[in-house]
Amino acid sequence: MRLFFAVFSITFFLSSCWAATDETSFTGISLNIERRHLPVINEILFDPLQKKDDGIPDQPDFVEIYNPGTEAVDLRGWYIQDCPTPAGRRYSYYFAEDPSADNLLAPGQYGVIVPEKTPDRASSRLVNYYNYLSGDTAVKIFIVQRKTFSLNNDVDCVTLKDMAGTVIDSVSYSSSWHNPYVKKTKGRSLEKFNDQLASNPPSSWSSSMNTAYGGTPGRKNSIYLPENRLEQPPSLRVDPKTFSPGLDGSGENTVIHYNFPAGAYQIAATIYDSSGKVVRKLAEGVPAGPEGSLGWNGLTDDGNPALSGIYLVRINLSGNTLSGTVRFEENVALVR
Repeated sequence: MRLFFAVFSITFFLSSCWAATDETSFTGISLNIERRHLPVINEILFDPLQKKDDGIPDQPDFVEIYNPGTEAVDLRGWYIQDCPTPAGRRYSYYFAEDPSADNLLAPGQYGVIVPEKTPDRASSRLVNYYNYLSGDTAVKIFIVQRKTFSLNNDVDCVTLKDMAGTVIDSVSYSSSWHNPYVKKTKGRSLEKFNDQLASNPPSSWSSSMNTAYGGTPGRKNSIYLPENRLEQPPSLRVDPKTFSPGLDGSGENTVIHYNFPAGAYQIAATIYDSSGKVVRKLAEGVPAGPEGSLGWNGLTDDGNPALSGIYLVRINLSGNTLSGTVRFEENVALVR
């Protein structure tokens, strides 16, 4: 029986396909690549989660910069600014003033500019909240001694300037740049799809898809795509195509990998048996970035083991790079 299903699965249309009506197609978004060699603004958190007495470390606002060049850059005397207030006041935050400190940002290195009451990195809100940064000396953390930055939660700008006041990079952001399918954006950063994209176009940015932290300071952006995949054709891949999970869902699982062009998406993923009956709903209206994965452990929605057989994986996709809804399908063989 096991051999039968293994052979059958190979011949039962296991190549992925996607379908769209005449009114539904991928349109893509306008992407402006710039050849940048100096640090760029790569991630912004302007509306952090901060609630008194909830027992959870406060999330600080932050601005992440990244050095895409081939040489180290001395940031001494550099600062960031927000937009002028109606009264013309503009806040400047000098983050690399100490001449005795190591203010070099190496090629490929991240720097996180964060407001903290104490200059101690280890006890900072940033490290306490994003605990993966603890002990990671590869990430530069530049502390500005204050409680918060004066970044608006709706519309504002961040400008990065060097010691002479020369604008190195700038972005005029809006909360509307978030993935429109994310219901709650508080505590979620805006990330760039790629560090070489121009900073001001809204199409260069979207919500962080990191569900654990709501952001990725000091790490590759959760929605990052290499340049050669920014406009990649949509695809769906199941791996392995034949899998043998335990009756309790343990052991071997199959993983559904999806890849779309740069953009903001919402997905619904459902498993059907050969009769067309719904076996498992893996996702319903879940916001997504351009790449991600979903796992199936061979259990039904009610927690029972699905029978051996061929199953259809269907993903319905909506997003800002397409008109209408696109459907992707792939087959997978479950062997008991």
